[in-house]
Amino acid sequence: MSDGGVTRTLVALHGNFASARWWMDLRADPPAGWRVLAPDLPGFAGTPHAGRVSIETYADWVLDWLRAQTVTRPVLLGHSLGGAVALEVAARDPQALAGLVLAASAPLNGLVTPEENYPVLELLRTTPPLLEASLGALFPSRRPANFADLLTDGARMAATHYSGNARALAAWQVDAARLAGLPALVLGGELDPLITPEMVRAQAAALNVEATVLPGLGHGFPQEDPAAFRTLLGGFLRTLPTP
Repeated sequence: MSDGGVTRTLVALHGNFASARWWMDLRADPPAGWRVLAPDLPGFAGTPHAGRVSIETYADWVLDWLRAQTVTRPVLLGHSLGGAVALEVAARDPQALAGLVLAASAPLNGLVTPEENYPVLELLRTTPPLLEASLGALFPSRRPANFADLLTDGARMAATHYSGNARALAAWQVDAARLAGLPALVLGGELDPLITPEMVRAQAAALNVEATVLPGLGHGFPQEDPAAFRTLLGGFLRTLPTP
């Protein structure tokens, strides 16, 4: 919220096969009193990436990026893989954040991809119709208006990230006790087969909050129904104390 003309900052982190453009609607119409910043994580949408592909590496990058932007005590919003990155950042120093929003986030104990699925992940690199079908399946109620742009950005992900991100999510986990006291909003989509409603509720229970599962929506629910997402987000942000 705004206090004396000061605008607070929400930092939105995208998921796998994604980019900052996934937050186009939120950036165009942010909650009152807030600004929304949304970076492209390294190796996504054509950005460079060096070193290991891991959630910890992405978290290091986010912390450096926040310092470069001179952002202090933001609320972190993470979707899917971006949720794991947000959780990793938060666990390192919960007091450095004002809150945490997890949207279809990877579970706190990581996300294991079956070995038989890895060849399919690699096929996405060279088979555009398969990538389009895979991304399209994230939006069961409707594809967002900028789906073509999202698809373009997804296809520009670094070659190391196709299997690499799945391995990274399988190798990562965070202790919920490290997040004690940090205000959190945990959301999911009813029709999401990747981060199921059961996973979302377990995640919320571990953080001692109530889960909200949006009916009729899938993994990409913030983009399927941006107005409903913004309403839930705005309600949470209004509960946060003014700094």
